[in-house]
Amino acid sequence: MTPVTAAAAALGLLAAGYALGAREAGPRLMSWAEDAVTPGWRTWKFWPAAPIILIALAWIWTVHPRRSLANVRAWRQPPPPRGPALTFDSDWAAKRRSATQREDV
Repeated sequence: MTPVTAAAAALGLLAAGYALGAREAGPRLMSWAEDAVTPGWRTWKFWPAAPIILIALAWIWTVHPRRSLANVRAWRQPPPPRGPALTFDSDWAAKRRSATQREDV
């Protein structure tokens, strides 16, 4: 491989990477795959999308193993307890009316 050919190949790869980054192909592809996999395996879109999801999961687990493990652990935790239910005064309008009348006097 001559230096000119190597430089042309590098320039071509750089341009292709820039074009893919500018078009945000990765997030769009992941969004499509997520939407295709969500309904279940009985749809025709599931099988082309499943390898994309698996590759993305492998990438995430390889590049960010601690963050991925923390997310899995947090996902498995039970939700925090709920607070007490809000209560509303059924006679709030009359109390507001009487408070407004006191201010007018």
